[in-house]
Amino acid sequence: MTDLDLTASVLGQICLQALRSSSRDVRIAAGRTLPSFLHKRVEEETLRRNRASALDFLRNLSEKSDLALQETSILAWGQIARVSGGDEMNIVLLRLVEYLGHTNPLVCGLAFDEIHRICDDSAMSMQRFLAPYWPSLAPAVVQDLQRRPQIAQYLSDLLSMSVAQLLRSIQIHVVPYFVFTKQRDILQRIADACNRSIKEMCMDHTTMSHILAYIVLRSPNEAEVTIMTALHVVSSEFANVNCAELVKTEPVLIAAELLKAAGDADGASKSRVRPAPSSVLRQLLNLFFKAHDALYFLASLMYGRHSTPRGSNRRSTVITAFFNTQVLGIMAHLSDAVNENKGEQTILEKVRCLKAIQEMMRIAKNDVNSALPQISACLRSAIDNPSLCDEAFVSWMVMVKTLGANEKPEEVLALIDPTFAIIVQYWSSFTARSQTQAYDMISELLRTQASSIREIAHTIPSLASIPLMAKFQEEIGKLKIQVAPKYLLHALIQRCRHENPIVVLRALVELEDFLEKHQDFLHELTVTEQPDSVVAELIRVLLDIAVQFNETNDTVVISSARCIGLLGCLDPTRTEASREKREILVLSNFQEAKETVDFVIFFLDEVLVKAFLSATNPRSQGFLAFAMQELLKFCGLDGLAVPGKNEDDSVKTKYLTFMNLPDLVRNTLAPFMNSKYVVTAAAVQPDTQYPIYHPGLSHGHWLRAFVYDLLRTAHGENIKELFQVFSRIIRTQDTPISVFLLPFAVLNAVISGTERQQIEVRQELLTILRHDLPEGDNPGKNNLINCSQNVFQVLDYLSKWLQEKRRELNVKRASSSRTGGTSSGSEVEAAMTQIHSVELLVGAIPAEIISRRAVDCKSYARALFYWEQYIRQQRDTDGEEESNTDMEFLYERLQQIYTQIDEPDGIEGISSHLHVLDTDQQILEHRKAGRWTAAQSWYEIMLNEYPQDLEVQHNLLTCLRESGQHDVLLKQIDGFHQPSANHSVTLPFACEASWVTGKWDKLEEYFDKAPHSLNANYNVGVSRALLALRKEPRDVFRAYLDDVRRSTAKSLSATNTTSLQACHDVLLRLHALRDIEAIGATQRLDPPQRRTLVVSLDQRLELLGPFISDKQYILGLQRAAMQLSKDFSESEIASAWLTSAKLARKAGFTHQSFNAVLHATQLGEDSSTIEHSRLLWKEGHHRKAIQSLRGAIAANAFQSHEYLQSEQSMTITTTNQGKPHGQNIPKARAHLLLAKWVDGAGQTQSDTIISQYREAIRWHNRCEKAHYYLGKHYNKLLEHEKAKVKSKRAQSFVNGETAKLVCENYLRSLSSGAKYIYQTLPRLLTLWLELGVDAEQPVDCKHSSEEWGKHMAVQRLRMLAALNNQVRKYGDRLPGFVFYTALSQIVARIAHPNPTVFPVLVELVAKVVVAHPQQALWTLLAVVKSSTKERALRGRQCLDKIHEVGKKTKNDTTLKELKALIAHGQKLSDQLLHVCEGDVQGKASQISLNKDLGFIHKTAPCKLVLPLESTLAVSLPKGTEDVDMKRHRAFSKDTVTISTFMDKVHVLNSLQKPRKIEIRGSDGHIYALLCKPKDDLRKDQRLMEFNTMINRFLKKDADSSKRRLYIKTYAVTPLNEECGLIEWVDNLKTLREILLKIYKQRNIPIAYGELRTLLNQACSTPSKVGIFTTQVLPKFPPVFHEWFVDMFPEPGAWFQARLRYTRSCAVMSIVGHVLGLGDRHGENILFEEGNGGTFHVDFNCLFDKGLTFEKPELVPFRLTHNMVDAFGAYGYEGPFRKSCELTARILRQHEDTLMTILETFLYDPTTDFIGKKKKKAGNDIVPDTPEGVLDSVRNKVRGLLPTESVPLSVEGYVEELIKQATDPQNLAAMYIGWCPFF
Repeated sequence: MTDLDLTASVLGQICLQALRSSSRDVRIAAGRTLPSFLHKRVEEETLRRNRASALDFLRNLSEKSDLALQETSILAWGQIARVSGGDEMNIVLLRLVEYLGHTNPLVCGLAFDEIHRICDDSAMSMQRFLAPYWPSLAPAVVQDLQRRPQIAQYLSDLLSMSVAQLLRSIQIHVVPYFVFTKQRDILQRIADACNRSIKEMCMDHTTMSHILAYIVLRSPNEAEVTIMTALHVVSSEFANVNCAELVKTEPVLIAAELLKAAGDADGASKSRVRPAPSSVLRQLLNLFFKAHDALYFLASLMYGRHSTPRGSNRRSTVITAFFNTQVLGIMAHLSDAVNENKGEQTILEKVRCLKAIQEMMRIAKNDVNSALPQISACLRSAIDNPSLCDEAFVSWMVMVKTLGANEKPEEVLALIDPTFAIIVQYWSSFTARSQTQAYDMISELLRTQASSIREIAHTIPSLASIPLMAKFQEEIGKLKIQVAPKYLLHALIQRCRHENPIVVLRALVELEDFLEKHQDFLHELTVTEQPDSVVAELIRVLLDIAVQFNETNDTVVISSARCIGLLGCLDPTRTEASREKREILVLSNFQEAKETVDFVIFFLDEVLVKAFLSATNPRSQGFLAFAMQELLKFCGLDGLAVPGKNEDDSVKTKYLTFMNLPDLVRNTLAPFMNSKYVVTAAAVQPDTQYPIYHPGLSHGHWLRAFVYDLLRTAHGENIKELFQVFSRIIRTQDTPISVFLLPFAVLNAVISGTERQQIEVRQELLTILRHDLPEGDNPGKNNLINCSQNVFQVLDYLSKWLQEKRRELNVKRASSSRTGGTSSGSEVEAAMTQIHSVELLVGAIPAEIISRRAVDCKSYARALFYWEQYIRQQRDTDGEEESNTDMEFLYERLQQIYTQIDEPDGIEGISSHLHVLDTDQQILEHRKAGRWTAAQSWYEIMLNEYPQDLEVQHNLLTCLRESGQHDVLLKQIDGFHQPSANHSVTLPFACEASWVTGKWDKLEEYFDKAPHSLNANYNVGVSRALLALRKEPRDVFRAYLDDVRRSTAKSLSATNTTSLQACHDVLLRLHALRDIEAIGATQRLDPPQRRTLVVSLDQRLELLGPFISDKQYILGLQRAAMQLSKDFSESEIASAWLTSAKLARKAGFTHQSFNAVLHATQLGEDSSTIEHSRLLWKEGHHRKAIQSLRGAIAANAFQSHEYLQSEQSMTITTTNQGKPHGQNIPKARAHLLLAKWVDGAGQTQSDTIISQYREAIRWHNRCEKAHYYLGKHYNKLLEHEKAKVKSKRAQSFVNGETAKLVCENYLRSLSSGAKYIYQTLPRLLTLWLELGVDAEQPVDCKHSSEEWGKHMAVQRLRMLAALNNQVRKYGDRLPGFVFYTALSQIVARIAHPNPTVFPVLVELVAKVVVAHPQQALWTLLAVVKSSTKERALRGRQCLDKIHEVGKKTKNDTTLKELKALIAHGQKLSDQLLHVCEGDVQGKASQISLNKDLGFIHKTAPCKLVLPLESTLAVSLPKGTEDVDMKRHRAFSKDTVTISTFMDKVHVLNSLQKPRKIEIRGSDGHIYALLCKPKDDLRKDQRLMEFNTMINRFLKKDADSSKRRLYIKTYAVTPLNEECGLIEWVDNLKTLREILLKIYKQRNIPIAYGELRTLLNQACSTPSKVGIFTTQVLPKFPPVFHEWFVDMFPEPGAWFQARLRYTRSCAVMSIVGHVLGLGDRHGENILFEEGNGGTFHVDFNCLFDKGLTFEKPELVPFRLTHNMVDAFGAYGYEGPFRKSCELTARILRQHEDTLMTILETFLYDPTTDFIGKKKKKAGNDIVPDTPEGVLDSVRNKVRGLLPTESVPLSVEGYVEELIKQATDPQNLAAMYIGWCPFF
């Protein structure tokens, strides 16, 4: 670029010389050429030299008197102006304005025209164009006003105004100068132009601030004298004015001007490329120091004259005092200018303000901390402006450096994230100089903050995208490598929560990269038995980001969508990620001081501070700052300081209230305790006309107008003061603030407003709900939906308010009745009046209207909530006489609502109440039940009648798609005769069917016919992308996917992201987009990359859990992308088809499964024979299935897929190279499947079956499943022999060989995986330990010779020795968590009598404790503390063995930690036993742990885990083939240990006085445990293990998992045989307590004596059972449903709570029945207040013990009328019945496992599960032996009723149980304490 150097290049010299040419044309041409050297494209340093040279040259040229050169000079100045700005433009305009005063009119006119042309070229008005240059132009104009008045006249003409108007407009720029120079005559002329006196003109606050700043800046050392002298000279009226008073009127404006001057001087001195002349530099430095001195003068005049001591610290003290109080105001003023909040500002002025901010930070240093949020917001918005980007970033760097010098690393570290994010985000926008400065700043940060940065390295944004920063990125990367992935993920989540959008975006970019690289890690976190909470936290954050930035930042939304896609569509039944929502109720309507303050604090914490920190508009931030200031003042928190000892309690309370806020909130609010923000008075608003809403009004405008009017017209002193503040921020802020305030404002209007206001509010709400929803997808529809959501929000709040207000009223009434006083009478009356007012409003809105609009808004739970209430009202009002027709209509409407709810059983339940089902209702049942083929038949019939009906077409196509009939679907679409406008119905279906079937030409045909408007549809968009993958370059494919991703992400809203279930469809689509992109976005993957990708796709498919149709959808897209990408083999595509076949088979869609198998076969996949055979077997063609499989094996059909390189993958390798161990997994699977079928058929000899199993093992020797089924077969043989009479038993059974074979195969199974651990380990332990006992006993020789008996005894010992060796061998090989799962069974048999078995048991215990000491020691310590001497001795021997094993670890640190933990654990166990056994005197409900129970607090902290279910539960590895058991982590690293014991102990009011203690965990949370004395908790512990096992089965079943069936369990930790700990579950209410309270509120008395008599009469004979139904039950109407309405007033929460109650009740009913659990009275059934779940306690009445009571319990479980009514309108039909059937079916499927577990309990020698039962005469069905109990449980599982020999189906058995449970005769026979009338 040397050719463009104006002084050094030949061209440059020619150009300059040409400007002096005698030829006018040459001069003009040279002038026009000159800008080429001054354009921004020229290198920066050269450009600055050129500009300086050109300006100097033209300045010299202008001094020539030659008119020709004057013309050239004017034109050349104009040319420079067109490519210049800032200082250069200022110089040009000064020169041109100077020419306006030339003596030659031609020169004046030429300059006038040139200024005009320059302005025209700038495309600005003349006023706006000249505005930034008046500070330098105005003095020159006015100075020559008398000598050269034409300058002012010309400028007036340019501005189209008079000279007087010109003087008025520029007075602020000239008055300071003329005051300083004491030119009174000129000032008088300006004052005359303004029609004011000189004093009045000068005293204008803005003008005076400029005057003072101008004078102080020029004579800071004598400023006061200079100011007063000048003012006295220009006007005698200033004689009595004090300088200090003048300064104190506008210190902010004066300081701002001084800072700008300091910034100008500092910037000018640093910005010159070439060294400035020493004189110029001295002038700049002089101005800079004068500005600083001037600031000191200003500060000292206000704060330092008399209040600060003299000395060296005086200056800093004064400056500190000044900025502490003025920094917020100064920053607000500068920010207003930068962001043009108070009028347009030029770029030059904005840059001056930014430089002023820099100077302020340099001078004030840490005194600017209180304004950091405002500074950050201002600079962020400026950085986003390309014209200000560099200067704003310089300001940002000054801020970072200033904080870095404060020796407070936490302050600078808080800016690391946004700083790095800004650098990365705007790097390309920075100039080279800024980039260098950024580099230097980061280098400095890493050097000066090295230790602090090392600690937060994992949270620092990546600089990888900037090559210049590679060195720093490498340093930070090395630190990040040392951090575990989970902690890196936590750090990214925290960064995503940042208020700064730039920080969020950078965090999302890095998160995307992290998720891409750690797919295996994510899979491990997600699909484990207990999904890690970090996964739920991550998806919640991503969804919230997508919603938060939905309308403001598409880039952030799309980036969050990409991350969601990488994370995958998580199973909502396993991962809870509901949005937490803190709420507050104001019951007193802001009349009670404490409640009002609590509300304000909540509002500040939850709403205002978040809005303030996230605001990028400083004007909005200013209003928020004012609001926070006023609210703090309202609460009395302004000027708050640390209270002294003698301070008033109210002051201390206020201080504590403030200190309890989060640190970020507290630090943000602190500056506003002393700030002085003011806002101008609001304009008087006319009265609002109601209704406000009308079509065309946007949601935001309606909401703000409605809330503003309610706030403006509020009633009450407190309210007016508070609401006035709120009203000032409503109109300037986004809708969240209005949304928050709306319910409170409505409540105030309803309670305190006039009758007119109440009517207007009611009218407004009804107008919204009654207004018809517009058709189609348009803004009007969305506006009305959003408005309706706000109405729902109001109704929810009013419902909650009513609930709590009634409770408060009841308390007051009760208090008044106890005291007999009347003081609270007025309060009660006022409360009743308020309640009545709110009830009138709520009652005035019909439930039908709310329900209908809720359906429109897709708020179906709300629709259900209100419609069910309406049904109850109708039923209660009209009574039984109401016609069935009317009720039928109500139920039909209810059924329509249920069609939209993701609840599969509700429709079936409602249908049971409809007497006749019409066609539509039958179809609905079929669809909801998944019977798509049946529904299809109906729609085909309807289509024949109505061929043009689009709804029928849509429904038929839906059935075909869901049943997998894609070929038929395409033919059906081709058969439709419809106009092209109706493609909106068919095209999405056609797209999906085409890509599933691979008919791409067909798809292109559909696209040719379809309108372009359909591209917004997801399926259509994906199809377009797939077609691009087929023909277009990959970047086109990616672009189409990005479009689809954008539209999908934009569909996320606050409503549909409340939970994962609510946004499941969106998550599925984003999941699919990521899979397609991964498959098709890259070209030519090598085989290892393909295998890795396929494995990843398989793992991601697991995330979907039980949603089979979703999996099929994903698989269809995967196959399509694989086929089109041409990178995948036919075998890999076929494998995906087989996965589809397997899913369809399990779901019962055999046609779809056969079709998928056919596709796999066509692709040459021989192993599809296995799946085909499975299908034949499922269809009942067993012989054909076996023949098919045998034929394939015989034909060696699996030879082509001999060796699988990655057993985790679907991929099957087709080469024969490598031959790892001669394994052939497909062949092994075929042999295993054949063996299972042959075994199950029972038509083949055992030897043949065993041989078949062993053949499977030969082809895959680490097949867990094969070893398990072989062991299971041996176990079947063992059970068969055991059932024979002793004389007929086989020798292999008697000598223990069969038991040994079972155990050996089960052990081998365990070594290969953990899928069957609960089927194998308990059984092998039982068999091994029984063999150990039998080996000690003589063989029964009753039917054989004594010699044979001796031989068998020797054989037994030999078998036992061999089995001991096997257990010991696998005990060494297997990881400790395997035996941890059966630790309670192992320690129960620790006193085993066999001397060869006991040492092995001890080794197993030691293995487990050494591996997991924090968890396992709890179990072992209970043995050590046993009251049985032998068990205690054995426990101590285990401890000795543990020390011995610990020594072998060769790690001294581990050994020491283990010893210390054992010693500490023993001490803690002793202390806890003392707490349990300690005597509690009197009836105290609260005692001291230390003083009353003698607990030594020094026992804590302890590294033992808190004995909670979450910390003690083991996590098992997923997968079934070659699982790496040793690398699996069974417990989290972040497990919660014991930190501190709280001293407060709660003593429960029961006979044994159990004690509730509280422990602070290592995570900082408080946990509660119940110390239970004199109770053997081992039975409870084992029962919890049994229930936990059932929970595992419920989770694994697809239908059960979808319904989230579960049993509530908790940790039970015995301390010995008589004491133990129980995990405390908070927020429980007993059924009895709930019902008694409601009946009491209804004034329904409970006369137990009378009821006992009636019940005895009712059950005396069957004919009198009517007494129970007609006399007892009517006394107690069903009211339990009211508890759910009261506890869960928000409809979504209500519906989920009721479903949870119904389903958990059903599960426990069936499980309880199977176990014979009785005594289910109202105290033993509890309900969780948080979610409505059922919780059972007291399991002493097991195995049908209730039948032995004096009044036998005849009901199988509790199902009284209250419980049934609370299920909902469908009663026990629908969800309850279906959940019962599912539970019973799952128990039946896992009968063997359950019986194995139960067997270990019943034969446990340390625990008596059966107890002593008093059999009644004739009662032979109550078992009293272990064998009897097992038979009884087995019969129930199988569906055998007592005395019956034929088992019932699951459905039939559940029907019988429900009949028994609801039979009035059985209920009437229950004892009175059971309360069958409840």
